[in-house]
Amino acid sequence: MGEFAWNAKYSIGNAQIDAEHQRLIELANGVEAFAASGEKLARIKEAIVALYEYVKTHFQHEEEYMLELGYPQYEEHKKLHEEIIAEMNAIMKHSGNLDVLVYKFKRLMNAWVLEHILTEDSRITPPTKPEKTTDPQTSEASISGTAAKKE
Repeated sequence: MGEFAWNAKYSIGNAQIDAEHQRLIELANGVEAFAASGEKLARIKEAIVALYEYVKTHFQHEEEYMLELGYPQYEEHKKLHEEIIAEMNAIMKHSGNLDVLVYKFKRLMNAWVLEHILTEDSRITPPTKPEKTTDPQTSEASISGTAAKKE
């Protein structure tokens, strides 16, 4: 089993986004497996590049989903995505030492999985529609506390 594991609490309730989160965890575990097996730095960097490309694709899908929902914190969330990409770029650019590369990568993945998915992505939900109820005694329809006479 890899260092990173999917947990149902990471689910945001969108099948595509959840599947992509699971795939990202699998790719992260692949990097971890290469590092643990003593794979060469170049091979580990290749695995990180593959993960990086998938992260960019995933972020694009997630941003499209947020726009589709009219997610009010879209701009802030997109900025977080940009920061994660920038950090991945910095890690790949400045980590010539295998131990440093793996340490920085693990730190980023833990922060991303534990913080970003759990706190940020979990907020991306379809807006709830107000429930329509009818008061049988007054024959009035009510939407979120606003009464409207039935005709």
